[in-house]
Amino acid sequence: MGTRKTFFWVMVLIGGLVACGSLIPREGWDASANGPVIPHDNFPADCSLCHVGGSWTEIRDDFEFDHLAKTGVELKGAHADAACLRCHNDRGPVAVFADRGCSGCHEDTHRGRLGPDCQSCHNEESWHPRDAIRQHAMTRFPLVGPHASAECFACHEGAQVGNFEGLVPECAVCHTDEAASVTDPDHSAFSNDCQRCHSEVDWKPAQFDHPASFPLTNGHSGLDCSACHLPNTFEGLSTDCASCHTDDYNATTDPNHITAGFSTDCMLCHDTSDWNNASFEHPASFQLVGGHDLTDCSLCHIGGVFEGTPTDCAACHLDDYNATTDPNHITSGFSTDCMLCHDVFDWGNADFEHPASFPLIGGHNLNDCTVCHINNVFEGTPSDCAACHTDDYNATTNPDHAATGFPLDCMFCHNVYDWNDATFDHSFPIDRGAHKNLDCIECHTVPSATPAFSCIDCHEHRQSRMDDKHDGVSGYVWESSACFMCHPDGKE
Repeated sequence: MGTRKTFFWVMVLIGGLVACGSLIPREGWDASANGPVIPHDNFPADCSLCHVGGSWTEIRDDFEFDHLAKTGVELKGAHADAACLRCHNDRGPVAVFADRGCSGCHEDTHRGRLGPDCQSCHNEESWHPRDAIRQHAMTRFPLVGPHASAECFACHEGAQVGNFEGLVPECAVCHTDEAASVTDPDHSAFSNDCQRCHSEVDWKPAQFDHPASFPLTNGHSGLDCSACHLPNTFEGLSTDCASCHTDDYNATTDPNHITAGFSTDCMLCHDTSDWNNASFEHPASFQLVGGHDLTDCSLCHIGGVFEGTPTDCAACHLDDYNATTDPNHITSGFSTDCMLCHDVFDWGNADFEHPASFPLIGGHNLNDCTVCHINNVFEGTPSDCAACHTDDYNATTNPDHAATGFPLDCMFCHNVYDWNDATFDHSFPIDRGAHKNLDCIECHTVPSATPAFSCIDCHEHRQSRMDDKHDGVSGYVWESSACFMCHPDGKE
């Protein structure tokens, strides 16, 4: 029993020593390192100024010493709280050690490898390195995220002795165990370059920059790698749609992709956003515009047959052709090429381009074809004016076209815009001066005799007078044709 008790207290003592030892901060000061009491020859004789009565080792709580005022040296940071004996002891004059700088009091744990200037990394507040992140940023491995809070020796095993060289800035140097422990997915097939998927801030979420040949967009994004890479296979995986979506292809019935013989390249109709958002780019030879812009392929591709579907109008619209009565397309002998008159937007918006030999302009621009094409007869319709306008010709009395014997070609005097806007290109210059704007009947006194005209019936003068006036004029005859021969412009 006595042996066990002794062993117990020995272990407690050892544990206490270890515990106490571990409480000493890095580069701290062990109280046992205090030197012996220094000589007090130049101290005041009144011991009570510093000591508590009855104890030489206990300093008064209200003891104050203005180090800067008394010695000219200011105690800053951790030095302000240090015991006097840390510096003032029997090891020698404090000035000798102060002249040596930091190394005068503090052991160089870096063994001189980092130089004598401790303040390049430390300050008087703490031994903990300062500006390590800034200084590390000048190396090949800037400290970001968790790396910024890690102790130097966590990566640099020789940091305590100033050995920072030779460390390779690769993820695997420190994180091999993490990579080996991951099973979803198994990282054994992955590169040791963790930064291809992970960031320095956190292991999760991991993000891999997929090759541009197969971007992970829409439906392909946000998936577990194992959804496509089975089992844990990342090299040589096919990018063909069918490698993942053959079951979707086979199960589709509207339309049935198999019987229709569709390509297994899903991207011809689908995108990565939604299967139902299918859009097929129809051949340029038959564009799906207007009324042809249908969402149901089976309306044209009967029975799921897509190859060889005819593109002529009658293939789909023969019933429409046969049922049309205004005008009747069958009896009229119209072509079954609907595009000659119709477009793909509206059946009622028919527009036929009349032959250039008879343009539909002015009064001829009619909406009802049957006005000219009687009984739906379109072939062989005459284009001469009298074919449609004989009644207008016969009814005209000012002047009387029929009595005057005017030609039946209305275009000699009229245009296609207005009947009353008639203009006749007189073949003689007699239509100027006093003769301008005369009615035809004033000169052509006998309409049935036109183009015969009379001068002597219009002008109020006597033949005898004209005979005297033209006495000696060669070829003078008292008749209208003779007057015109000498006076073609109506002037004397």
